[in-house]
Amino acid sequence: MSREANNERGELTLTLDGAAVGLRPSYEAIHAFERATGKGLMELAQAALAGTLSAGDTAIIACECVRAWGRATENKGYAGANTTRIAELMIEAEGGFSMSLSTIAGMLAMATTGGYTAAGELKPTAMKKTTESAPAVG
Repeated sequence: MSREANNERGELTLTLDGAAVGLRPSYEAIHAFERATGKGLMELAQAALAGTLSAGDTAIIACECVRAWGRATENKGYAGANTTRIAELMIEAEGGFSMSLSTIAGMLAMATTGGYTAAGELKPTAMKKTTESAPAVG
């Protein structure tokens, strides 16, 4: 059931070598990139948002999330993604490393604030009911 990432569904993507590649921050992916970087999710998110996350750490995070997306969509090519190649493609992409870091920062921010399920699926946006009248006083 291999499929491309869908921006209309709110899935974050990196454009690598002309293809929209999905990012899936599942618990498995988060655990893997925390182990590989030696840093926790909050620390990585803060560094990404500050623009100080290294290219190496950014590539590790991207690669683990691409692998998770590849497994979830049964895309063997992306499920077996290579960190070095992902890093090269991020640098060569339109907008370069800066654009990739911006996307990764957004994904990490959402992961730290409950925007994804443990499987890495985007949670539906919460709807808040509003009313134009005052609440009934009992």
